[in-house]
Amino acid sequence: MIATVTPNLALDVTYEMTELRPGETNRVQAVHARAGGKGVNVARVLRSLGHDVLVLGLAGGPTGDAVREELEASGLAHDLVPAAGETRRTVTVVAGAEATMLGEPGPAV
Repeated sequence: MIATVTPNLALDVTYEMTELRPGETNRVQAVHARAGGKGVNVARVLRSLGHDVLVLGLAGGPTGDAVREELEASGLAHDLVPAAGETRRTVTVVAGAEATMLGEPGPAV
């Protein structure tokens, strides 16, 4: 078993659209959300290579609950410690061939 440690987990949210027009209303064509953070991403790759993995980290608030649910739905074993602060989100806007990422700060621990 390989354990990955991600003290600053995230819920990675991706918006897909044909074009991003700053300063205007933009319509999103598709939305995807999944647990993220460097350790979670490494765990996904290790699991795809056939290794048993355990994701360790801190998760708080409704976003932390969403991270837990997505890890379970993905079949990734986890042991997340409850945190008082809200787990961060990252939002990536994919418009055509360009991607723009907005990263929230993580909670103070």
